[in-house]
Amino acid sequence: MKILLAYSSKTKNTKKVAEAIYDEIKNLADVKLIDIKKQRKPLEEEFDLYILGAWTDKTNANKNMQKFIDDQNIHNKDVAIFLTCGVPREHYHAEDSINNYIQFMEERNNNILKTFVCQGKIDPKVIIVFKILTWRDPNFIHKLTPDLMDMVKESKKHPDPKDLKDAQNCFNNLLKHKISHALA
Repeated sequence: MKILLAYSSKTKNTKKVAEAIYDEIKNLADVKLIDIKKQRKPLEEEFDLYILGAWTDKTNANKNMQKFIDDQNIHNKDVAIFLTCGVPREHYHAEDSINNYIQFMEERNNNILKTFVCQGKIDPKVIIVFKILTWRDPNFIHKLTPDLMDMVKESKKHPDPKDLKDAQNCFNNLLKHKISHALA
């Protein structure tokens, strides 16, 4: 089984998760790990499974990952997707984000086999933008309240070893299931 494990990472959160997944599954299949920033030309090979990781931007996979998916013509494929997000995976923002990523992939007729969301550090630049937007518009949706600042502080601990192990288990289980069905 040939697998493409591709990721887009801005603050190294998604890179950490992708590398943890790679370490877990590299002995189960032929896995190619790529940082999409370094992939300038079209991939010349087909894969049995595409595992695509992105950081969250405006409740979806970031634009670089979306462009990569379209440029590489990842349509009508078996895919598994994961996101890193500044909030816990149980938060509505994380749920909205993964659902929008799912919709993006389904619009390209991809068969989504697994999804995973992992909390990551919030980019400090986001907080600066929130401060400016709050100053401009007192009704701005992401005011820097004590609750939001607590979430920012908590996000600095992620992805933690438990997050990485959860990601490894998620994709290890997917591959073992896929391999057992292929052998059946």
